[in-house]
Amino acid sequence: MKKPEKKHTAKKRMNPAVMETPAVTEEKTQPITIILLAFFIPVLLYLPTLTFDLTSFDDNGIITKNISFLSDFSNAPKAFINDAFIVKMSPFYRPLQTFSYMVDIQLSGGDNAWMYHLTNILLLGMIGCLLFLFLKRFSICTEYALPGTLIYCSHPLFVSSVAWVPARGDLLLMLFSLLSFIFFIDYLRKRKLPYLLLHWSAFTLALFCKETAAFLPFLFILYYLVFAQVKLFEKRFILTLMLYAISGTGWYWLRSQSIGNFTNRTDVFGLVPILSNARTIPESLSMFFIPYDIAVIPGFSWFKTIAGVVIFSFIIYFSFNNKRGIRKEKLFGVAWFLLLIIPTMLFKHVLIDYLSHRFFLPLVGILLFFLLLLPPQWIQKHKRIVYSAMIAFFLLVSFSTVTKSLAYANPITFYNTATSQNKHSAISFNNRGDLQIKKNDYGAALADFNKAVEIYPGYDQATYNRGYTKSLMGDKKGALEDFKKAISLNRNYADPYYHSGVINIELGNFKEGIDDLNHFIALNSTLPDAYNYRGRALGSLNYFKEAIADFDKAVEINPGFLQAFGNRSIAKYQLKDLTGSLVDCEKVLAIDPQNANALNLMAMIKQEMLTGSGK
Repeated sequence: MKKPEKKHTAKKRMNPAVMETPAVTEEKTQPITIILLAFFIPVLLYLPTLTFDLTSFDDNGIITKNISFLSDFSNAPKAFINDAFIVKMSPFYRPLQTFSYMVDIQLSGGDNAWMYHLTNILLLGMIGCLLFLFLKRFSICTEYALPGTLIYCSHPLFVSSVAWVPARGDLLLMLFSLLSFIFFIDYLRKRKLPYLLLHWSAFTLALFCKETAAFLPFLFILYYLVFAQVKLFEKRFILTLMLYAISGTGWYWLRSQSIGNFTNRTDVFGLVPILSNARTIPESLSMFFIPYDIAVIPGFSWFKTIAGVVIFSFIIYFSFNNKRGIRKEKLFGVAWFLLLIIPTMLFKHVLIDYLSHRFFLPLVGILLFFLLLLPPQWIQKHKRIVYSAMIAFFLLVSFSTVTKSLAYANPITFYNTATSQNKHSAISFNNRGDLQIKKNDYGAALADFNKAVEIYPGYDQATYNRGYTKSLMGDKKGALEDFKKAISLNRNYADPYYHSGVINIELGNFKEGIDDLNHFIALNSTLPDAYNYRGRALGSLNYFKEAIADFDKAVEINPGFLQAFGNRSIAKYQLKDLTGSLVDCEKVLAIDPQNANALNLMAMIKQEMLTGSGK
């Protein structure tokens, strides 16, 4: 009985793209059970994240600051003409991610962190099902494909992909990429148009999840060239390429409209970042095979780099080892990894070496490679040993995953973990300092900002934050020094100009304050406080008409701006416009009936009107 089984297994290994492989008995009797396991085990593993909050690491910029936009479902089409942060200033185009947050808000009735986490968990469950089906398309036996799927979805390297809400784009990318590839393989096997249309639709959706999907057609073509028995160019392939071109052109145009000319920044996008990010290739392999020292905001480690190089050397060796006759399948797995990790290396953040969620899709190729290395006869001859090893490893990675996911419970826990795991992460100390300010713990905030600047002296935001903290602590001189330094680091950074201007005006340095606020307003013309403070300074220099123009702009932006009405009433009084001054006093008292300054000025105005000394 064993000889036919071996023969049957060998046949299954041939040309998985074009051959229908007979299902084993387990697949016929328990397909639903297997799919349910692939779905529910990863879901159950991450259920505790339903109690988690957001982390204030990108989710504050992507979701919290845009909650009014995201809550209005009529804005759904605008998700496709905005970047991920809805600011027209970032290089990240994630329209389906943005759309999914809008759906979360509609379904849960508001800005609820549990709903964002629930969607991530459910997406992981669906990915588990598709990953299992994807592996089966390569004729990997169920005894390997199911444990491989469960271990992959439970791997601690991918905790950030699920527990961190802004990784939604990578989950959606994984989902639609796997779905597109499954339909592509089925289309090659069955030659039916519906499979092509489903493949194209899934690919198009993947494009609008994340830019990495733009590299998928290279893998589709490579798969066809490697696995198709008869490589004749047929008319139907012209149609396939045309569909790719339609999707790609539409996506590229919309993305260009959304992010502008950011890709012209060659220092952060393009070939230079690829070279800077080269170590992510070996480090991703190292953490995948040796799930140790996986940080929430990692930094390059020479140990992981060297270990990864050694692992990659073994992968190359086994890729060309043709003892089992499946060299092309193994090489395809390596190609999958390299082709899909390159897009993640095209962008370089000056403060972050890399983030682990970007490896979620590329490392599927390494999973495929590894499972193809496992001899099918192992499961037949050593079933108990193999199953025991798989279960033990699954339990190990699952425990590690549950433990590591706790770091994402809330912002302060996240940044405490980040700073303890990576003591060279300036962004972690800076962001934790922001949280300390919100808690009014200025001493702790100052210590964090000092550390961030010490790690990276060119960190303009941390320098500004340190100055702002000093101003809250009463050290105005120290604050002005930091604001000046932050401006020298980044002339287009608006916030230091504003706070420098405010402090200068409070110290009586009116000309310096006006100059600072002029720069700020040139960069940000929508803050009413900037006009109000500049108007105060102009009034102090007896430029009352110019001051009134600023107060007019302040109340135009904010019609309920009490201080601007009060300041305008004083400026008008100085110009002897008693009627106009009285009107502004009445507006102040309509907002604050007990306002002493307005009551006193109104009394003075009425007295002057009675004596006829005013206009």
